[in-house]
Amino acid sequence: RLVLTGATGSGPKPFAGDANNKLVVRLKFGATLWNWGETSLASLFEVQLPPGYTCNVLGSGDPSADLDVFKVDSDNDDYPDNRRGLLAVSQLDGDWARSMGQSCQYELYPYNRIYAGQVVYIEFDVINPTSPMRKDFIDNVWSIQLSSKGADANNIRPGGPSMPYVDFTSNSAIQSIENGPTYFQGSAAVINELVDPLFQPGESLKSFTRSCCGTSFSQRRTQQYMRVFFRPGVTVGQRGYVVVDAPDMFDFGETCVVKDLPDAYYAYAGDLEYELRILKPPIVCEGERYPPLTAQTYNRASIRVSGLIDTIDLVYYGFTVLVTHPTSYDPLMNEQWKLWLEDSMGYSLEGSKDTVKFNPKQAATQTLFYHKSWGLYNDYIDGIVVNIADLRPYDINLEDSLITIHSITFPEATQTSLRITAPLGYIWNTNWNNFVATANCGEGVPCEDFGGAGGVLPQVEGTVENALVWGQVVFEPDIKYGFQHKIRVPLFSPRISANAFFFEFGYEKAEITERIRAVALEAAPVAAMINCKVGYNTNQVGITDNRMQFEFQTQTEVSYSAGIIIVGDMNCRGFTFTPEYVLLEGSDPLPGDLTLSAGTEADMTPIIQLKVQGTPISPGHYKIELKVANPGGRILTPGIWTFGSYNDVSMYPTKYYLDNEMQTPGFVINNRMSYAGFYALNDRQKTDTDREDRPGYMNNLIFEFMLRTRPEEVQDMLLKAPHGFIFEDDCLGSMTSPKLKTDFNTVFGENTGGIWPGDLEVWQSTFAPVACVGDGRDARITIPIGLELAVRYAFRIRVQNPLNSPEWNKWTLNYNKESSDPFPGFNIWTSVGNPTAVPVSYARNQGGSTDPIVNPVTLTFKPYKNVPAKPAEEDKGGVVRVEVPSNFRFVHDNNMCEVDLRVTGASTPILPNQLECEVDNSETKLNLYMIGNVAISGEESGNGQEYQLIVYVFNPNAPQEAADWHLNTYSKYTREPEFSLDESQIPGFPIHNDLWRYSVSNVLGEYNGNKRVSEVEIVLSFRDHVKDGDKITVYSPRGFNIVSNPEMDTCDNYRPVGASPDWFPFTGAPECVCEEIVNGPACHLQWKKIKEGKDPAFAQKQDIRFKIATTNPPKTPFIAFNFWRAEHHSSTEALLASQISKSWEINPQLANVDVAFANGYRSAGSQANLDFIFTPVNDACCLEIQAEYPTEFDFTQSTVFSNYDILLQEGSRMLINLRSPGLIADQEISIRVYNVRLGRGGGQTRWNLITYLDDLMTIPMDEALQFEGGFRLPGKIVLQDEPILTSAWKESALMYPVKSLFQPRVGEWASAEFRLSFSQAVMAQGKLIISCQGAGDQQGYSLRTDSFVVIGTGQIDAIPVLDESSGAIQATLKANRPATETALLPDTPYTVSFRVYPHNDGTNTWRFDTTDSAEGFTNTNDGETQGFAPVQNFLLTVTVVRSPPKAIIEVKLDVDQGTAVIRELLIIAPPGFQFDEGPDGCGDMCMPGQALGSTGRRTATLASPTGQPLTVLTGLRIRVQTPEQTPIGTGSEGIMWFVEGRSQGAGTTKGWGQGSGFAVTQMSGSAVYYAGVANLRATEIAFTFTLDVDAGSSISIVPPAGFLLTCSMEGSLKTISLPGGRPNCIDDPLQLQLLESLTRGTYAFGVTVDLPPQTPEVNTFNIIIQDQYNNVVDAAYAIQGEEVVDLGAEAPSLAWSRADPGQPSVITIGITFTRDTSNLKALLVTLPELFQHDVQIPIDVQNLNPRFPLAPGLDWADTEEPDRIRIFLDDSEDVTTIPADTYRFSFPVLMPPDVPRKNIWFISLCDDRTCKQPSDAQVLVSFPMAGFNLYDVAPEALRVSASGAVLGARGGGFDLVCTLLALLTLLKLSF
Repeated sequence: RLVLTGATGSGPKPFAGDANNKLVVRLKFGATLWNWGETSLASLFEVQLPPGYTCNVLGSGDPSADLDVFKVDSDNDDYPDNRRGLLAVSQLDGDWARSMGQSCQYELYPYNRIYAGQVVYIEFDVINPTSPMRKDFIDNVWSIQLSSKGADANNIRPGGPSMPYVDFTSNSAIQSIENGPTYFQGSAAVINELVDPLFQPGESLKSFTRSCCGTSFSQRRTQQYMRVFFRPGVTVGQRGYVVVDAPDMFDFGETCVVKDLPDAYYAYAGDLEYELRILKPPIVCEGERYPPLTAQTYNRASIRVSGLIDTIDLVYYGFTVLVTHPTSYDPLMNEQWKLWLEDSMGYSLEGSKDTVKFNPKQAATQTLFYHKSWGLYNDYIDGIVVNIADLRPYDINLEDSLITIHSITFPEATQTSLRITAPLGYIWNTNWNNFVATANCGEGVPCEDFGGAGGVLPQVEGTVENALVWGQVVFEPDIKYGFQHKIRVPLFSPRISANAFFFEFGYEKAEITERIRAVALEAAPVAAMINCKVGYNTNQVGITDNRMQFEFQTQTEVSYSAGIIIVGDMNCRGFTFTPEYVLLEGSDPLPGDLTLSAGTEADMTPIIQLKVQGTPISPGHYKIELKVANPGGRILTPGIWTFGSYNDVSMYPTKYYLDNEMQTPGFVINNRMSYAGFYALNDRQKTDTDREDRPGYMNNLIFEFMLRTRPEEVQDMLLKAPHGFIFEDDCLGSMTSPKLKTDFNTVFGENTGGIWPGDLEVWQSTFAPVACVGDGRDARITIPIGLELAVRYAFRIRVQNPLNSPEWNKWTLNYNKESSDPFPGFNIWTSVGNPTAVPVSYARNQGGSTDPIVNPVTLTFKPYKNVPAKPAEEDKGGVVRVEVPSNFRFVHDNNMCEVDLRVTGASTPILPNQLECEVDNSETKLNLYMIGNVAISGEESGNGQEYQLIVYVFNPNAPQEAADWHLNTYSKYTREPEFSLDESQIPGFPIHNDLWRYSVSNVLGEYNGNKRVSEVEIVLSFRDHVKDGDKITVYSPRGFNIVSNPEMDTCDNYRPVGASPDWFPFTGAPECVCEEIVNGPACHLQWKKIKEGKDPAFAQKQDIRFKIATTNPPKTPFIAFNFWRAEHHSSTEALLASQISKSWEINPQLANVDVAFANGYRSAGSQANLDFIFTPVNDACCLEIQAEYPTEFDFTQSTVFSNYDILLQEGSRMLINLRSPGLIADQEISIRVYNVRLGRGGGQTRWNLITYLDDLMTIPMDEALQFEGGFRLPGKIVLQDEPILTSAWKESALMYPVKSLFQPRVGEWASAEFRLSFSQAVMAQGKLIISCQGAGDQQGYSLRTDSFVVIGTGQIDAIPVLDESSGAIQATLKANRPATETALLPDTPYTVSFRVYPHNDGTNTWRFDTTDSAEGFTNTNDGETQGFAPVQNFLLTVTVVRSPPKAIIEVKLDVDQGTAVIRELLIIAPPGFQFDEGPDGCGDMCMPGQALGSTGRRTATLASPTGQPLTVLTGLRIRVQTPEQTPIGTGSEGIMWFVEGRSQGAGTTKGWGQGSGFAVTQMSGSAVYYAGVANLRATEIAFTFTLDVDAGSSISIVPPAGFLLTCSMEGSLKTISLPGGRPNCIDDPLQLQLLESLTRGTYAFGVTVDLPPQTPEVNTFNIIIQDQYNNVVDAAYAIQGEEVVDLGAEAPSLAWSRADPGQPSVITIGITFTRDTSNLKALLVTLPELFQHDVQIPIDVQNLNPRFPLAPGLDWADTEEPDRIRIFLDDSEDVTTIPADTYRFSFPVLMPPDVPRKNIWFISLCDDRTCKQPSDAQVLVSFPMAGFNLYDVAPEALRVSASGAVLGARGGGFDLVCTLLALLTLLKLSF
């Protein structure tokens, strides 16, 4: 079998004609192949590929080890499920050289074998067939053949015996192999390449934006519905797959979401235009990971489509899929979007070879990443406005339209690139003279120049005509930019790509931070008619009762005198229309005053005109049907109908276009077919064929027909159903599951051929239908040649029934240019007869209204079957289900609803406890469950009754025709089909316009029963002008008498308001009439016939306001009668508009009511006990309490006296049954309710108290509504944020940067800050009282007023006083302002701060109250605000043994944590200290952590590995690395150490403390010596240091920049006092590896150095001593170097005559001046420690070069100090010049018994005679010279011989004198 590889499973290159496709084969050998030693064709096997392949194998065909099949371990046994078996391990095993064509042969070399059972994987390198080949194609078979001679030497046939070819495991068999379908296949598909698929971001503002980071870089998750468009090149069929591949990290989710595009994309634009189709539901989308084992997200959406995906010219498919964006971006993502099509088996058929494009216009030559698919951007941009001045197509205007783009704004200064991609079909104008770099940015304000000063011109991106690009544009922050240009508008809005403008700022950038912003802005639709279609019911010649359907969609409003014209061409002549239209289902509503005319033009072509008279036709999708008589003769060629919308249609055929015209084909007119109709079925046949006539069900129908003529070509038969029937897309079905049946053995049921009706001809299989495509109510059946004339054929087809019987219930059949008579259909089954639906209101609801009008609708029905009561074992019984027509909605509260169900004429309804009403989420279906013992009696029971069911709905938002309601009943609440009882369609009612305004108000709120209502104000205005002859009527609710004098028909105290003498002065006042009926008078007020003598008599949308009086009836009228209804009728009695207004409820009133606190004041939102006191007027059992204000009272947890029962506790409402004797009239009662959650905000309380007759709570008795005589509820003081306790350290954070980070501690004054809001306003002169209470007997906090402040938007005037007795602060607010002025606004945060002193760390609570002059609090927090948790003050001691720089040292910490229990100790080191990050951490239980915020100090955490508390915190030892130098510190904290004790992790601090740290101790005695002469080369530099430990095996020197140290050259290293002989050395960086470890003591050594030309900026040296493990033993950092000066001095020299301990020696010191030098006054020679000169007389110091300008006389050598000699220059002149030369001086010394450790000699050049040390300020430079050890011999050039002669000195007399003098000195020293 083959291994699934690549995105399709068919290799990485699965497309037809692809070369180098890698297909991996798994072979398991069933027999052993064995080459016994023959050299040719002894043993081989051959793999035969399907036709069209070219086979090749590279090498041995070893597949990649990275294939998923080799990685999977499904049983988790740590062994791969599929081992990567290889065919060969050596080139000597065999080869594939014999492969050719579709055959690949492998020959085994001598003595090689392949064993039976062996599994090998082989990678074939193939060239795919040049034509696509489906995976299940019959020839798509792989096979294998084995051939081998084996061990039979007599078998002479090449290759030996051959086995038959064996096919690979089939694809179907693979399904039964474990994990088989996941990794294997029987064959590979060769697929077709999709043409122009398209992926574009969706409508969301953030459709381009990455997840994660916005402008605030806060976390976000970005999702969008990405738009997908594609045109299949192959037929996928039904239940196929569309697979979308995204780059890894994009996530479709495990269950992905697919939605249709907006309807406009699927619009029909004509037979020659592209058409976009939906993916037919139901759709199942599953997310997958691809590649499966490596993808991190569900980046593949596998979409299973139930409907047909077919390849049809000009047909695309489009949808959107929800995708979550990743947080990062890579340009490679633009190349990783793919689309694949698969059949129902998941076999690939077609796909995108390259990444799917973003812009379909992008040229193939544009190959940069941003030319490919779309990519992510860092953020989105909002506010851009795109306006196209004229959206009519270019073909109308013949010029490009002006486009304005403005309000482009950036919050920051931005310089970037920009690409604006217009919708497909739009073309940017390339005449840049039309480009204007500014535009109106709204309100007449001009935008700034686009892209920068003066504007920046764009360019069209290559040949991509719909994309404008700017290479660079500049935007200043918060400035609006815009521009104007020209653009060509296409014929239609795009449908096969997004109708959107895409703005991409930084589009060519690869970094996400430079891809700044992008957005997709939806474009307005092109002004062109779309969805224009012509349909018909029958196309038979001469039919006079036909119906034609005209469908069209407009984009532009059609206003007064404009209209829509539909005209036919010459092939449409002969139709005769009735000029009346019916709106079809699914149509937008047309204006009621629209006129339609239909006739013919001069050439007899038909014309239909819809003209606007007043109400405009809004842009919308309209479907109308007209009655028509067909032409009397045949029409062989379909005519063309042209739809257009025009201004001033009276000027037609002169056309003033609103929307561009659209043409659509009509239909032919056929001769009459002999016969067609339904075959009459008996009951058995109906059962056998699944006949189902219930509404909405799939039905199986059998038709019969007879032809007049014999068909002579393959043709389509058209079966046309009445409106409402729907055929399936693929109405043919499959061989195994046919939906269209013509076979004689299946038409009348399976295996019914034996009872085939004799009057029917058998439909032979040779001309059985080969296709059937359903399109709504049409089924097109493709039939081969073969049907005969004059015989009857029958077929069965499946179709979905409509929900009710069609009005025009006839079917037709068209075939072979014959059309049947329209034949009668069948009625959709329903078992409820003559039900009615009567509303209170026929008026539309205003769209978008926040308070839509509730319309009670009374449904009257008489069921046939019983709807059962609730069975004992069930929760519910039967169900009455009501479904409203479209645009109606049931009123509900969280899906629960109220109804009134009663037997017609009954005075009381079925009790609510017998019913449960539920509305589904669509708000269109209501289920009424029988939950008690009451059933609904049906006719079949013998005592059936008629019922009235009142339901409450919101009417549609627009007028519409009457549509049926549906009322179904079920025997079981689960409503499965088998429990269906009655199904009915109830004729609905039309919805008319509403009044422009209508209200009825009881102005004085007089609601008591039988009470006079003196002012009923009625306001009404009309959408239409009121004209003479119109009638205006207002109906009062039932029982409201509005007549004052019945004989005169006068209205009770009618008063026009705002008009004198009346609104209709000539018509007069309205009349009022009442009709006495059973339930009280039914009255109405009416202006019977308006007679004002003008037009209009009263203008539209103007208020008519008047008042009347009435008397309340004793009780509220019945539900359906308690409305005031107004109507406006025309003079022809046509209802133009109506509206209802619900009347008020009538209620008796309670007396002596009071509501009070039972146990003292509590704040809003808290709990309290309340007393309800009143005297009832009527006896009652039950009381309803409703807290109306403040809101959010809650009785849910309340209780009452045990003798009472609580019937309901629901928020602010409570129902109590007081049981016997209940409430007795005129007897006062007090009812205490416990644990009431008080309302929100506070203020004067307002209550509704209602009593009820019984515990069903259906009959109210008395009430006290809006009662405000109870208690005033204190407002709630709410803590807006956690209170803040700020330490003094934090207030001085610059001085205390670390302490300021810690929490305040016990025993330290701190600042307390509370951010409070007050639900009730606090008035001036009111007080704010603050106190603190400790827990138990603990002391609360002490308070101070010295820093008391209250701050809102500014500081509030407050006078705080400390109450000495209570310790509370009492602050008077705005004491000097009037008490009517607000001091603190309600629900506004205020910050209150003051000083506090925590005495302990115990619990503390804070009480805040506000008061005014009245009793009680105006606001309170009930003392329940939790306070602070100051932490303990820890004591910290830090000790250390030694602290060299940059060394890992051990620090001892002693922490006294007091009583705090801590589990973690955070240690904070001084700046520069680092905790040891070695494998063992920084000590026992010590782990290094992060830096401490901005302080940069490093931290470590001590924690027990078991999580136990740390009880002993003394003697803690941690390891840290010291910094180079003692840190200076920040503020006053210096080198302080800090510890913070925690309970567990950050935020659980228990205490903290600080302790003095220690200085970093530089290695003592560390120094560097050198002569700071510019550019001095190979001079000596000496280093000294003193160790205080026995350790160190290497010395590293880090010099300043520009210094070049050398130790490796001969003579460059002077070990001086280093142990162990000459060390190993490295020059750069300088490092000495000692042969012997250092011990305590002082050391010195020297090397040579080349100096820079000037002093380095950082002129310091570092000396670092490390041990053999590279640990720092000691170090000295930042040793200051010498200033580099420009001086002509070099080559100091040192020589000695002998070096015996305790003996005299002559020292010769020399120096060379390379140029005349004039700025010196003295030379200073400094001897090492222990050395002393032995100068007795002046001449003991000898100048060996007389050119040196010595001071005159014998005192030129100062030898006063034994360790130094100063040689003075002649200062008789202002300037003394030393000539360039080499100078030497000699003097006697006494050798010490041992040389010093710091054995360094110095010769210093001084600019003043006072210099005494090499480091003196008077010293310009000092040359160090490494001293000599005892017994050392001086360098050859200057050595003094044993005889006293100086060897190598200059010739001449002077040199001889010098030599003699030296000799004499030596002799003197010897005696």
